[in-house]
Amino acid sequence: MNIETAPHSSRSHAIETHQLGFRWPKQTIPLQFPDIRLNRGEHLFLRGPSGTGKSTLLSLLAGMMLPESGSVNLLGTQLRHLKGGARDQFRADHMGVIFQQFNLVPYLSALANVTLPCRLSTRRHQQTQNTPDAAATALLSKLSIPEVLWHKPVTEMSIGQQQRVAAARALIGSPEIILADEPTSALDAENRDRFIELLLTLAHEHHSSVVFVSHDRSLAHHFHHQLSLGDES
Repeated sequence: MNIETAPHSSRSHAIETHQLGFRWPKQTIPLQFPDIRLNRGEHLFLRGPSGTGKSTLLSLLAGMMLPESGSVNLLGTQLRHLKGGARDQFRADHMGVIFQQFNLVPYLSALANVTLPCRLSTRRHQQTQNTPDAAATALLSKLSIPEVLWHKPVTEMSIGQQQRVAAARALIGSPEIILADEPTSALDAENRDRFIELLLTLAHEHHSSVVFVSHDRSLAHHFHHQLSLGDES
Protein backbone atom coordinates (compact mmCIF):
# COMPACT_ATOMS: atom_id res chain seq x y z
CA MET A 1 0.00 0.00 0.00
CA ASN A 2 1.41 3.33 -1.04
CA ILE A 3 1.15 6.01 1.62
CA GLU A 4 0.45 9.21 -0.29
CA THR A 5 2.15 12.46 0.48
CA ALA A 6 0.06 15.46 1.52
CA PRO A 7 -0.01 18.61 -0.63
CA HIS A 8 1.17 20.71 2.31
CA SER A 9 3.44 19.77 5.19
CA SER A 10 1.85 19.42 8.62
CA ARG A 11 3.41 19.02 12.01
CA SER A 12 0.74 16.41 12.75
CA HIS A 13 2.70 14.11 10.44
CA ALA A 14 5.87 12.40 11.57
CA ILE A 15 7.20 11.65 8.08
CA GLU A 16 6.46 13.06 4.64
CA THR A 17 8.49 12.35 1.51
CA HIS A 18 7.94 13.59 -2.03
CA GLN A 19 9.47 12.20 -5.24
CA LEU A 20 12.58 10.85 -3.53
CA GLY A 21 15.37 9.67 -5.79
CA PHE A 22 18.88 8.49 -4.97
CA ARG A 23 21.79 7.32 -7.14
CA TRP A 24 24.79 5.40 -5.81
CA PRO A 25 28.18 6.02 -7.50
CA LYS A 26 28.39 4.23 -10.87
CA GLN A 27 24.65 3.45 -10.70
CA THR A 28 23.07 4.22 -14.09
CA ILE A 29 19.41 4.32 -13.08
CA PRO A 30 18.59 6.05 -9.78
CA LEU A 31 16.41 4.48 -7.13
CA GLN A 32 12.96 6.07 -7.06
CA PHE A 33 10.79 5.77 -3.95
CA PRO A 34 7.02 6.02 -3.45
CA ASP A 35 5.74 9.05 -1.57
CA ILE A 36 5.09 8.56 2.14
CA ARG A 37 2.97 10.35 4.68
CA LEU A 38 2.94 8.81 8.14
CA ASN A 39 0.99 10.34 11.01
CA ARG A 40 2.49 10.67 14.46
CA GLY A 41 2.08 7.50 16.47
CA GLU A 42 1.44 5.30 13.41
CA HIS A 43 3.60 2.38 12.30
CA LEU A 44 4.75 1.52 8.78
CA PHE A 45 6.06 -1.83 7.55
CA LEU A 46 8.47 -1.39 4.63
CA ARG A 47 9.16 -4.55 2.67
CA GLY A 48 10.82 -5.64 -0.55
CA PRO A 49 13.43 -8.02 -1.99
CA SER A 50 17.14 -7.40 -1.54
CA GLY A 51 18.45 -4.60 -3.73
CA THR A 52 15.23 -2.57 -3.88
CA GLY A 53 16.57 0.19 -1.65
CA LYS A 54 14.97 -0.49 1.74
CA SER A 55 18.07 0.38 3.76
CA THR A 56 18.82 3.30 1.44
CA LEU A 57 15.36 4.75 2.06
CA LEU A 58 15.83 4.35 5.81
CA SER A 59 19.16 6.20 5.59
CA LEU A 60 17.45 9.01 3.67
CA LEU A 61 14.72 9.22 6.31
CA ALA A 62 17.37 9.34 9.04
CA GLY A 63 19.23 12.16 7.27
CA MET A 64 22.37 10.05 7.06
CA MET A 65 22.34 10.60 3.29
CA LEU A 66 20.75 13.29 1.13
CA PRO A 67 18.55 12.42 -1.87
CA GLU A 68 19.51 13.27 -5.43
CA SER A 69 15.97 14.57 -5.92
CA GLY A 70 12.82 15.10 -3.88
CA SER A 71 12.34 15.98 -0.22
CA VAL A 72 12.15 14.49 3.27
CA ASN A 73 10.07 16.33 5.84
CA LEU A 74 10.22 15.08 9.42
CA LEU A 75 8.04 16.64 12.13
CA GLY A 76 7.59 19.73 9.98
CA THR A 77 11.34 20.13 9.26
CA GLN A 78 12.76 19.83 5.75
CA LEU A 79 16.00 17.86 6.12
CA ARG A 80 17.53 19.47 3.03
CA HIS A 81 17.50 22.81 4.86
CA LEU A 82 19.79 21.45 7.58
CA LYS A 83 23.58 21.22 7.31
CA GLY A 84 25.36 18.01 8.26
CA GLY A 85 25.88 18.78 11.94
CA ALA A 86 22.33 20.05 12.33
CA ARG A 87 20.95 16.88 10.71
CA ASP A 88 22.99 14.78 13.12
CA GLN A 89 21.62 16.71 16.09
CA PHE A 90 18.07 16.51 14.73
CA ARG A 91 18.48 12.73 14.52
CA ALA A 92 19.84 12.56 18.06
CA ASP A 93 16.97 14.69 19.38
CA HIS A 94 14.04 13.17 17.51
CA MET A 95 14.93 9.69 16.21
CA GLY A 96 15.82 6.29 17.57
CA VAL A 97 17.52 4.03 15.04
CA ILE A 98 17.81 0.24 15.37
CA PHE A 99 20.48 -0.87 12.92
CA GLN A 100 20.54 -4.33 11.36
CA GLN A 101 23.88 -5.00 13.06
CA PHE A 102 22.73 -3.12 16.21
CA ASN A 103 25.83 -0.81 16.29
CA LEU A 104 26.19 -1.13 20.07
CA VAL A 105 29.40 0.20 21.62
CA PRO A 106 31.17 -3.08 22.51
CA TYR A 107 33.20 -1.82 25.48
CA LEU A 108 30.19 -0.21 27.19
CA SER A 109 27.73 -1.97 29.45
CA ALA A 110 24.14 -2.59 28.43
CA LEU A 111 23.06 0.27 30.70
CA ALA A 112 25.63 2.70 29.25
CA ASN A 113 24.62 1.78 25.71
CA VAL A 114 20.96 2.49 26.46
CA THR A 115 21.65 5.87 28.10
CA LEU A 116 24.00 7.00 25.30
CA PRO A 117 21.30 9.03 23.44
CA CYS A 118 20.68 11.04 26.63
CA ARG A 119 24.35 12.05 26.64
CA LEU A 120 24.15 13.12 22.99
CA SER A 121 20.83 14.96 23.26
CA THR A 122 19.70 17.35 25.99
CA ARG A 123 16.17 16.96 24.69
CA ARG A 124 16.18 13.17 25.08
CA HIS A 125 17.73 13.58 28.56
CA GLN A 126 14.97 15.98 29.61
CA GLN A 127 12.25 13.67 28.28
CA THR A 128 13.29 10.70 30.39
CA GLN A 129 11.23 9.96 33.46
CA ASN A 130 13.36 10.56 36.56
CA THR A 131 17.01 10.00 35.48
CA PRO A 132 18.39 8.38 32.31
CA ASP A 133 19.66 5.43 34.39
CA ALA A 134 16.18 4.92 35.88
CA ALA A 135 14.58 5.15 32.42
CA ALA A 136 17.14 2.71 31.01
CA THR A 137 16.62 0.12 33.75
CA ALA A 138 12.85 0.38 33.27
CA LEU A 139 13.24 -0.30 29.54
CA LEU A 140 15.70 -3.16 30.08
CA SER A 141 13.26 -4.73 32.55
CA LYS A 142 10.35 -4.44 30.13
CA LEU A 143 12.53 -6.01 27.44
CA SER A 144 13.40 -8.93 29.76
CA ILE A 145 17.13 -8.23 30.09
CA PRO A 146 18.27 -9.84 33.40
CA GLU A 147 19.56 -7.33 35.93
CA VAL A 148 22.78 -9.34 36.29
CA LEU A 149 23.67 -8.26 32.71
CA TRP A 150 22.93 -4.54 33.01
CA HIS A 151 26.47 -3.59 34.02
CA LYS A 152 28.31 -6.10 31.82
CA PRO A 153 29.73 -5.35 28.34
CA VAL A 154 27.22 -6.09 25.61
CA THR A 155 29.72 -8.51 24.06
CA GLU A 156 28.83 -10.93 26.87
CA MET A 157 25.19 -10.99 25.80
CA SER A 158 23.38 -13.18 23.27
CA ILE A 159 22.35 -11.81 19.88
CA GLY A 160 18.73 -11.61 21.02
CA GLN A 161 19.70 -9.73 24.17
CA GLN A 162 21.88 -7.30 22.19
CA GLN A 163 18.94 -6.70 19.90
CA ARG A 164 16.71 -5.77 22.84
CA VAL A 165 19.41 -3.44 24.20
CA ALA A 166 19.47 -1.73 20.79
CA ALA A 167 15.69 -1.34 20.98
CA ALA A 168 15.91 0.15 24.48
CA ARG A 169 18.56 2.61 23.25
CA ALA A 170 16.27 3.67 20.40
CA LEU A 171 13.28 4.17 22.71
CA ILE A 172 14.89 6.06 25.59
CA GLY A 173 13.95 9.72 25.82
CA SER A 174 10.70 9.23 23.85
CA PRO A 175 11.89 10.09 20.32
CA GLU A 176 9.05 10.85 17.94
CA ILE A 177 10.38 8.53 15.21
CA ILE A 178 11.81 4.98 15.44
CA LEU A 179 13.61 3.57 12.37
CA ALA A 180 14.35 -0.16 12.45
CA ASP A 181 16.41 -1.86 9.73
CA GLU A 182 15.65 -5.62 9.72
CA PRO A 183 16.33 -5.93 13.46
CA THR A 184 14.75 -9.39 13.73
CA SER A 185 16.68 -11.12 10.94
CA ALA A 186 18.66 -13.28 13.40
CA LEU A 187 15.64 -14.45 15.44
CA ASP A 188 13.40 -17.49 15.14
CA ALA A 189 9.71 -16.93 14.41
CA GLU A 190 8.49 -17.05 18.02
CA ASN A 191 11.09 -14.61 19.37
CA ARG A 192 10.74 -12.41 16.29
CA ASP A 193 6.99 -11.91 16.77
CA ARG A 194 7.42 -11.37 20.52
CA PHE A 195 10.08 -8.74 19.89
CA ILE A 196 7.96 -6.84 17.35
CA GLU A 197 4.90 -6.82 19.60
CA LEU A 198 6.95 -5.54 22.52
CA LEU A 199 8.68 -2.90 20.38
CA LEU A 200 5.36 -1.60 19.07
CA THR A 201 3.78 -1.66 22.54
CA LEU A 202 6.61 0.48 23.91
CA ALA A 203 6.44 2.78 20.87
CA HIS A 204 2.70 3.19 21.49
CA GLU A 205 3.37 4.16 25.10
CA HIS A 206 5.78 6.85 23.89
CA HIS A 207 3.51 7.86 20.95
CA SER A 208 6.43 7.19 18.60
CA SER A 209 6.01 6.56 14.87
CA VAL A 210 7.81 3.44 13.62
CA VAL A 211 9.22 2.55 10.20
CA PHE A 212 10.19 -1.13 10.28
CA VAL A 213 12.16 -2.57 7.35
CA SER A 214 12.07 -6.26 6.47
CA HIS A 215 11.98 -8.57 3.45
CA ASP A 216 9.55 -10.88 5.32
CA ARG A 217 6.00 -9.92 4.34
CA SER A 218 4.52 -12.24 7.01
CA LEU A 219 5.33 -9.53 9.59
CA ALA A 220 3.10 -6.91 7.98
CA HIS A 221 0.02 -7.68 10.09
CA HIS A 222 1.66 -6.10 13.14
CA PHE A 223 1.63 -2.63 11.53
CA HIS A 224 -0.90 0.08 10.66
CA HIS A 225 0.43 0.48 7.11
CA GLN A 226 2.68 -1.35 4.69
CA LEU A 227 4.66 -0.23 1.69
CA SER A 228 6.35 -2.46 -0.88
CA LEU A 229 9.48 -1.58 -2.84
CA GLY A 230 10.25 -3.38 -6.08
CA ASP A 231 8.38 -6.14 -7.87
CA GLU A 232 7.27 -8.87 -5.47
CA SER A 233 5.02 -10.72 -7.87
